[in-house]
Amino acid sequence: MMDKAEANHMDSAARDNALGKMATRNRVAQAQERAVFVAALRVAFGRMSADCPGLDGIVQDVTIRQGALAEVLDLAEPGMFLALLDGQGERMGLLMASAPVLAGMVEAQASGRVDKGHAPPRMPTRTDAALLAPMIDTFLRLIESRCADLPQAAMVSGYGYGSFLDNPRPLALMLEEGVFHILHLRVALGFGAKEGDWFVILPDPEPSPRLSAQQNAADAGLDQDWQERLHMAIGDSGVVLNSVLCRMQLTLTDALRLRAGDVLRLPDTTLETLTLESIAQTPLGIGRLGQARGQRAVRLTADPGLLVDATGASVPMIALPASILWDRSTPPPFAPSAGSTAAPDGRALGSVEGGTPTDTE
Repeated sequence: MMDKAEANHMDSAARDNALGKMATRNRVAQAQERAVFVAALRVAFGRMSADCPGLDGIVQDVTIRQGALAEVLDLAEPGMFLALLDGQGERMGLLMASAPVLAGMVEAQASGRVDKGHAPPRMPTRTDAALLAPMIDTFLRLIESRCADLPQAAMVSGYGYGSFLDNPRPLALMLEEGVFHILHLRVALGFGAKEGDWFVILPDPEPSPRLSAQQNAADAGLDQDWQERLHMAIGDSGVVLNSVLCRMQLTLTDALRLRAGDVLRLPDTTLETLTLESIAQTPLGIGRLGQARGQRAVRLTADPGLLVDATGASVPMIALPASILWDRSTPPPFAPSAGSTAAPDGRALGSVEGGTPTDTE
C-alpha cells in the first residue's frame, strides 16, 4: 500500500497544480483583455490620423499604468500641449501632446504634410488648441465606441475636449486628488518624420448606481465562474483509494517474528465484504472482489457513502482465531491473542506500541 505521507504529498501536489492552473488562466484572461484595450487605442489614433490628410500617424508603443496626481504633474514638461477633458460630472481628465506631436499635427493641417526634423521650440497657443480640439474629440469618441464592451468602458466613456491650458501650474488645483489612469501612446507622424508622446490621463471612474449593480452582477458571475472552474479542476485531480479485505491486530513482538513463507489464511467471507478506504483509512463503501477483463476488480455493492450493502453486510472488521491464521506443517512462531481483530488487507498495518495490540503493515 502507498505510504500515508506520500499519498498526502501527492494529494497536496494535485491541489496546488489545480490552483496553479486557475491562476494561469486568470493571468491569460487579464492579458487578453489588456491586449484588446491596447488594440482599441491603436486603432482610435490611426483612424483619427486618417481623417487628417498628410498626418499618417501610427502608434509604436502603448503603456498603461496608474499614478497619483503628483506623478501626473511631473509628466507636464515645458512645451507640451495641455488640454483639459470634460466628462463624468465634475471629474476632469487631461490630454498632453509632446512638442514634436503638436508640431506634426499643426503642419499636417496647415500644409498637408509633416516636415522632417525638429521644429523650432515654442509655447503652444490657442490657435494650436483650435486645430487640435476636433482631433481630440474624434479620438475620444473612437475610444469610447471601441471600448463599449470592454471592462475599461466606464473609465473612457463620456469625455470630450474641454479647454486649453497655456501653463501647467493650475493643474494641481483643477484636478482632484486620487488615482489616475495614464494611457501613454508613443506615436510617429508623417511616416516617421516626427515622433513623440500622446498622453490620455483619466481619473478612476466614479461608479453610478446602475454601474454598481452591473458590477455586482459581474462579480457574482465571476465568482460563479471561479467556483465552476475550481470544481472542474478539483474533479480532474487524482484520488488514491485502497481496497481492503480485512484488518487484524498483532503485537509488535509478533509482527517482528513474521518470516518469508508464513501464511495468514483469511476466511472466504472476506471476499464478499471488501472495503474501499481513503488514504486516511476512512471507509467510503463496500463491495466484493472479482475480475474484469483479466484484471482484479472490485464490484461495489453499496452506493458511495453507504457502509451497509443490500445484504446487510457492513465494513469488515474480522476477528481471526489463531487456528486459521497459519497454513504450515510446523506450529507458528507466535500465537495472536484471542481478541485479535482482522485488518482489511491481510497484512500487518504497523504502528509502534510495544507489548500492546497494534495495527501493523
